[in-house]
Amino acid sequence: MASSADDKRKAIVLEIEAWRRSKLLPEHYCDFLINLYLENVNERPQGLIGNAVKKIGQASGKHWLLTFGIFTLICFVVLHFSAFPLALQIGLTGVVTAAFIGFAGKLQDRSSLRSTMLAGTGCFFLLGTGFSICQIQGWTSGAGYIAVLVICSVVWIVSGIALNAVLLHGLGWICAIAVYTMLLADQVQHPSWLEVQVFWLPAALLFGWLSWFVHVKYKSSGAVLFAVALLLWFMPEVYSALYEIDKNWIQIELLSKILLAGFGMFRLRKQWMEWVA
Repeated sequence: MASSADDKRKAIVLEIEAWRRSKLLPEHYCDFLINLYLENVNERPQGLIGNAVKKIGQASGKHWLLTFGIFTLICFVVLHFSAFPLALQIGLTGVVTAAFIGFAGKLQDRSSLRSTMLAGTGCFFLLGTGFSICQIQGWTSGAGYIAVLVICSVVWIVSGIALNAVLLHGLGWICAIAVYTMLLADQVQHPSWLEVQVFWLPAALLFGWLSWFVHVKYKSSGAVLFAVALLLWFMPEVYSALYEIDKNWIQIELLSKILLAGFGMFRLRKQWMEWVA
């Protein structure tokens, strides 16, 4: 009975706090009602910031020392990163990225959102630090940036699949598409309209087939691959616009492909919705 009464009291207190946030009652009325239902004022819900402050206040001296020690170490590494040897720069980047992704894996069962945020932080740290290393080492010709994008693409795709993080998985493939675009622009200087279509449309069909192939065991991956297939379907027009190839026909091509894709998705809606939903 006592537990039931406590649950009812907590529910009432939460409702009063909701009234406070929505301004249904004046602040002093809410405080009066809270004091009626709470035996201890410290039991009052404090929100995210309040709970964080409370935990900080309860931390021991050891925790404070460890926190400030880690913060000092991070500041030291950031300030002197450019002076480190290349091997140490790459090693630190790999260790920090692996730590973020490793913690994300541990949190996956408890909170998928926090897990995805941690993994995303690690992956974007890898991207930003990789570009910084390229600038520090003077690798600005393009090959260094492509190498960083390739590494990021692999790490993002693997992390996205392992952690079931759809956003990371999709960003990994977008990174790979960016690498493919840069390589095409470097190797084929003046492609024809037909060559541009051949560069991208087979890949779109391949990813469409892969989305159907993997959806049975990995439904989220099937949805990501289907979205990538749609992106690749329109990439010839994006590529033509970026590198000014037959600009007069881009709008007609884009509208034609939208109509064709819409018609195909409507006719095959029972099939693709099954492995995407």
